[in-house]
Amino acid sequence: MIKRISALLAAFVMAAAVMTSCSKSDSSADNSNNTSDANVSNSSGDNSSSDPSSDANSGSESTEMPEPSLTIDGQAVDTSNLIMCTVAGHDIDFEMFRYYYYYVLNLYAQNYNITPESLASSEEIFNTFKTHVVDQIKQDYVAIQLAEQYDIKLDDQDIKEVDEKIEEFKAKYGSEEEFNKVLKQACLSPELYKKMMQQSKLYQKVEDALFKSGGKLATSKDDFKTIVQDTTKYSRVIHILIPYYCQAEITDETAKSAYESYSLYQKGNAKQDAYNALTDDEKNTVKEASKKLADEVLSKAKNGDDFEQLIKEYGWDPGMETSPTGYYVNQETSFVKEFKDTCFTLKVDEISDLVESTSYGWFIIKRLPVDMTYVENNIDSLIEDYDMPRINQLYNDMISKMEVTKNDYIDKMKPDSLT
Repeated sequence: MIKRISALLAAFVMAAAVMTSCSKSDSSADNSNNTSDANVSNSSGDNSSSDPSSDANSGSESTEMPEPSLTIDGQAVDTSNLIMCTVAGHDIDFEMFRYYYYYVLNLYAQNYNITPESLASSEEIFNTFKTHVVDQIKQDYVAIQLAEQYDIKLDDQDIKEVDEKIEEFKAKYGSEEEFNKVLKQACLSPELYKKMMQQSKLYQKVEDALFKSGGKLATSKDDFKTIVQDTTKYSRVIHILIPYYCQAEITDETAKSAYESYSLYQKGNAKQDAYNALTDDEKNTVKEASKKLADEVLSKAKNGDDFEQLIKEYGWDPGMETSPTGYYVNQETSFVKEFKDTCFTLKVDEISDLVESTSYGWFIIKRLPVDMTYVENNIDSLIEDYDMPRINQLYNDMISKMEVTKNDYIDKMKPDSLT
C-alpha cells in the first residue's frame, strides 16, 4: 500500500508515467540497488507532475498513437457513449478506462518487464492484468468516496487554479495543436485531461482535510505528544550497520578509481555489486571478515567509545547521515523485523548485541530518549508517518467494500482488442 495518499491518488502521476507507454513500448525501469535507510525499512519515495510531458519513462521511444478503438469478437464497438464499468456509483467511460488500461500496462512493463506481447501469450496473465486495471480505478475512487462522505468539494478558486495550470502547460508547447498532440500521446483528450486535473485537485483537498496533521482523521498533536513518549509505542534509535558486503574487494576499475569520491550510498552500491559477483564460497569468506569487523565495532561500542563517531567511521546506512538524530520507530514502522523488535527490547541508552538480518548484515543499535524539541519541530511529518498504517487500512477496507459493475466487454477483451 502507498506511503502517502497523494502519491497514489494524484491522477497526473499516472499522466506522467503513461506518457510513452501508450506507444506500447517494452521499456522497463532501471532498478538500482538502494542502500539508503531502506536498509532497515521498505520505504519508498514518489514524485508527481501534472505536466503530461513529464519524462517518467525517459529513454522510451514514443510513436504516433492510433485512434482509440475497441474490437470485440471481431466487430468494432461504438465507444462514443460506452460505459465500461461502474465503480462506487461512478461511470467509467471508454476513454477513461483506456487511460487506466495503458497506465497499468506501463506499470507491468516497469515492474515486471511484461510487454503487450507477453500479455498476448498468456490468457491467465491478461485476465489478471484486466483485474488490475479495475483495481487501479477502485484505488483512485476511494478519495472521491471520501470527498462525498465528508462533503469536500472544489470551489471556484480551485477550478480557477486548475484552468490556470492547464493554460500554463498549453503555453509551454506554443500552440493548442501541439499541446493536444502531447495529450494524445498520453492517452488523454483535452476534456479528460481537465476532468482528471480537477480530480487531482480534489484528491489533494481530501488529504489536506482528513489526513494531514490537523485533519479530521489525523491524530491530534496533543495526543501524539503523549503517544511518542510511551516507550512501548515509540523508540528513538541510532545504529551502526555492518553489511555482509562491506569487506568485498572492488575489482571493477571504474568503480575502484572513483570510489573515494562516491557518496556512502554509491559506495554501498559498488560494494554490493562486487559481493554479488562472488561465488558462494567467496561470499562466505567476505561475510566472515564482515562479522569479525562487526564484533570489533560492537566491542568498541560496549567499551564506551563515542557511538556517533563509530557510526561515521563504520556505519553503512546513509539514513544515519540524513537522520543523524535517529529514527523514530513505532510498532507499525516498516523496518525489518529483527531491527524493529530490538528497538523495543532495549532500555533507553542501552546498546544491543549484534542483530543479524539475513537481508542486510549486522546492526548495532542504541536506544536514545525521545527528544521532544525534535518532535515539536517535526510533529506534522511524524503524525503522518504514525497515522499511515491506519489510513492504509481505511483505504483497504473501503476498496474491499466498493461495488463494481463491469460491462461484458471487459471479460471478452483480448490483448489486441483495445487501441
